[in-house]
Amino acid sequence: MLEKIISKYALKEILDSDDTALAIADKNQKVLWFNKSFKRKSSGNKIKGNSISKLFYYPEVESLLLGKKKAFSLDLPDSENVLLVTPLKTDKKLDGYLLKLTGKNSINPETEALPSPGLNEKQFQKELQDILALLVRETSLTGISDEILRKSLSLSNSLLGLVLFIEDKKKFSFHYFDPDSHIENRGEVERDLQDSFVFIKKWLGLNKKPLVIENLRSNIGYHITDILRCEHILVLPCFFEDRLEASIILGNKIKTYSQSGIKILEQFSSLLAFAITNIRARELNAALENRLLQAQKFETIGKLSSGMAHDFNNLLSSIFGSLNLLKKRVPQNENVLKLLDNIENCSVRARDLTKGLLSYGKPTPKRKELIKPNFLLTEMSKVITQTFPKHITLRQEIQENLYDIIGNGTEIYQVLLNLCVNAKEAMESNSGTLTLKVYNITVDNNNLISYPLLKKGNYVCFTVKDDGSGIDEENLQKIFDPYFSTKEKETGSGLGLYVTYGIIKAHNGHIEVTSKINEGTQFDVYIPSYEPTKITRTTAADKIVLLADDEIMLRDLLAELLESNGYNVIKVISGTETLKVLTEEIKVDLIILDYNMPEMNGLECAIEIRKFNKDIPIILSSGSLGINGNTNIKEMGVNSFVNKPYEFDTMLSTIQELL
Repeated sequence: MLEKIISKYALKEILDSDDTALAIADKNQKVLWFNKSFKRKSSGNKIKGNSISKLFYYPEVESLLLGKKKAFSLDLPDSENVLLVTPLKTDKKLDGYLLKLTGKNSINPETEALPSPGLNEKQFQKELQDILALLVRETSLTGISDEILRKSLSLSNSLLGLVLFIEDKKKFSFHYFDPDSHIENRGEVERDLQDSFVFIKKWLGLNKKPLVIENLRSNIGYHITDILRCEHILVLPCFFEDRLEASIILGNKIKTYSQSGIKILEQFSSLLAFAITNIRARELNAALENRLLQAQKFETIGKLSSGMAHDFNNLLSSIFGSLNLLKKRVPQNENVLKLLDNIENCSVRARDLTKGLLSYGKPTPKRKELIKPNFLLTEMSKVITQTFPKHITLRQEIQENLYDIIGNGTEIYQVLLNLCVNAKEAMESNSGTLTLKVYNITVDNNNLISYPLLKKGNYVCFTVKDDGSGIDEENLQKIFDPYFSTKEKETGSGLGLYVTYGIIKAHNGHIEVTSKINEGTQFDVYIPSYEPTKITRTTAADKIVLLADDEIMLRDLLAELLESNGYNVIKVISGTETLKVLTEEIKVDLIILDYNMPEMNGLECAIEIRKFNKDIPIILSSGSLGINGNTNIKEMGVNSFVNKPYEFDTMLSTIQELL
């Protein structure tokens, strides 16, 4: 074939031309021969056996050549040359083409000029303006990604497109635009791309430019062509301030991508990078604002609760004190003791009601103990597997070597069980998976912005997740409000999550909830890890306790209790009187201060005492739920805190520990 064409049409011209860039292609447009000048002026890639469309990134040339009888020119993108194509025919039979690379000014004016390959500039400008307008009003990455992919496919005549979002070093999420349903199994594609794209991500980070992938083993990432079933792949990195946020991936079966086209499409990738950063920043700000509003709402309700608790707990303290003394003084008559027990039982219920309902603020937890989370989780899994319906699957992800936590084990168990029961009820009508995940987490300067309501330190995070019906945004904002419930009135009191929130706050912890309709709900509970502290104890004989409380009846009851246990008690009614006793150099071994006193509250009094006495133990008591939540109490000079109503055994135990 080659000898026939050369002998018939171009032998002398080929042999005599040193500076003219010439090549010959067969009727299927594959190059059979080229001279040295043609090789210099072409791209330098493999020429022989390659098609004209691939050689010059001009996929439309195949259809344009059909039916052409005369020579015509192709204006090549990214080149100073023009390709002159002359059909070689005998009679009506096409034998091949003569190709000539020449300067744009040397083309015969009568030669037909075919349209330049690449993207239409006017069309691109319009598409770009549409995208910019969309960025202003669109708040969803899904909407912006859809539009950018749609326009990229339209301008580049690609078969499919997808955005691969960078979540972390080896984790990606995907968004597709596949109008012809070219991808049959997205799950399989995503699994393969997760593995394959790790190296490409590194390449993009080093080179900072788009990557064109052909289905050739010598090409970087060529296996992606098999994954997406495309011969040509274009990967456009989306960088924002040198950080790779995502990549746009376009694919086609027959068309490759020209440099001029890539430069235009790069502007879309830059816009997407900006959109990702902007929308994520807005979402973070909105989340932080929501958390702040929730915290302010909780604080307001907590203050109201604490105010109520103060007066109520003072009354209960008097009742408990009177009962304690009555049991010692009245005759041991069965009927009398029965009545006293009845009064005590009712008082205990009232105390527990106060701690439950009013714990929404910053309550003082019950007597704390060291808790091994694994023990709680073992008991929890037993309850779930034995009592929950069989259509609910329990999945546990428990980290080894969990931190110990300090608090009330019964209350923590109550919190987790309540969350698991809620998850079960969300999946009552359908089968589902309840996920219980527990792991250690350290909050420091590196991740503090992600946990704005947590202080720096170590925590154990308990995550309870279901794949039920989810909670809408409106109800999500009210989920910790008292008496709010999404259940029917006959089945829910609305106090479960209300009390749960209070218990977690009592342990200086934090709870967060996220939910999506038809996807499920997730609760994350953060409890601080146990940090052991050294306790200094002193002993002395003939102990003198200075008791300051403006509630006369309650003060006298506590004094009588202390005196019956061998202590000498000095009674005062204010912080001013307390300071006066101490400045008179009267021997005092321990001070008990009520928080709410006239003129000077208990904390202010403790601060004044520490100015001239650094060692005397101070106990602060209060009926207000919230004082013990103040992390500065010890810094203000208070050694221990006892909540009203007094558990007198607890008060005695606390005194003995400090003396």
